[in-house]
Amino acid sequence: ALLITSVTAMADAVSITSPDHARTYAYGAVTWHQLYLERNRDQLAARITFSNWPYADANEPRTDEPFDFRFPGIHVDFAQHAFVATGRRGEFIPVAWFRGDPSCGWIKLAPNAKIYLLKESGRVTATLTATTYPRGGVRWIELDNNFSLQNLLIALLDELGLRPDG
Repeated sequence: ALLITSVTAMADAVSITSPDHARTYAYGAVTWHQLYLERNRDQLAARITFSNWPYADANEPRTDEPFDFRFPGIHVDFAQHAFVATGRRGEFIPVAWFRGDPSCGWIKLAPNAKIYLLKESGRVTATLTATTYPRGGVRWIELDNNFSLQNLLIALLDELGLRPDG
């Protein structure tokens, strides 16, 4: 099997696109996410659950679907209790912190890291980005590349000068 991974680095940033893709509900939403150490490959991975809950009803009951996304090129630094990526100049950039044993402990994104989930007509791509400096805002970001009611309302509210929280 051919494994293609996109890794791009800027002077003080790194971006890793998971080679894994999910096919799920075009108008669904993320209901849960968790980082974990994939033991077979010793790499950081994310399990993300998508759901049809925004439009579920008696005729179409709620269904949740979990998918795994691996982020190759990120390794465990046991001394710093971190998962790190290597920047373009060879510097280590932490992307997540862990407490306890990384294979069964608590893992969370570092303050300088974000995961973007791009949904294109139900096909999901996950990209992890990290910089050498802290970044504010939401860490897990869903981006829809379709004309869903949600996207149209957000665009309309933005034009009216009303921005949703986040």
